[in-house]
Amino acid sequence: MFKIGEFSKISNTTVRTLDHYAALGLLAPKKIDNQTNYRYYSADQLSQLNQIKLLQQTGLSLKTIKEIIETNDLDFLEKHYNLQEEKLQEDLDELLKKQRMVSLLKQNIKEGKNMAKYNVVVKEIPERNVLSVREVIADYMSEGELWFKLQQAVIEANAKMKQPPLNMTLFHDVEYVEKNADVEVQTSVLGEYPDTESAKFKKAPAFIMASVTFSGSFDQMPQVTQTIAEWLEANEYKIVGPMINIGHVSPGEDPNPDNWVTESGFMVAK
Repeated sequence: MFKIGEFSKISNTTVRTLDHYAALGLLAPKKIDNQTNYRYYSADQLSQLNQIKLLQQTGLSLKTIKEIIETNDLDFLEKHYNLQEEKLQEDLDELLKKQRMVSLLKQNIKEGKNMAKYNVVVKEIPERNVLSVREVIADYMSEGELWFKLQQAVIEANAKMKQPPLNMTLFHDVEYVEKNADVEVQTSVLGEYPDTESAKFKKAPAFIMASVTFSGSFDQMPQVTQTIAEWLEANEYKIVGPMINIGHVSPGEDPNPDNWVTESGFMVAK
């Protein structure tokens, strides 16, 4: 057997770490000399130590690692691997989002862009016949599910679309929410139709909208909404309804973000 200092060298693990593992009950010394209080480890403990280190590299906590080692249950281990994989994917998505934002800001600086390029327009959206799908969805990334249901409803009703199409998303929550968002998608149609299983036909009222039309990805949305907010404040308009996005060239029509054209704004009144 090896004294703790020797085992530390062999395993490339600090004595402090070994003591920490022992205190948690993860890896106790094989033997402790009662007279000298020397701690001894055996060569066969290296495999367990390596397992602990490997599991730590996946981001699992020492508490969870202890449970895995104690149960020696492969299903239990797979469950934690799946949970950790989901967490890592969420972290990766967030990092990629931040990377895109940094790239956008760098590009704006390089091209001398600023928020003055966004032009606020006030216009009336007239009364119209629409097919509409409104649901509480898990998060804003799930909006595409509503558009799929609406597309199916248009086919089911054999509805004649208004040309050019007027497709809009209405965000009905009175405040920003990260989950369980109340979202409606609607498209303008000619004529009247019965409700389908997933969509409702209705006559949507006219409203006044202050909006900005921009091309490219939705990464610009913070600058767009800031521009609208500053314009509303300067011109003494108030927000009286939901935020609205009108997709002139939407992700469903073209997968390339460079080609998207979106009109984003709010229902307003003086």
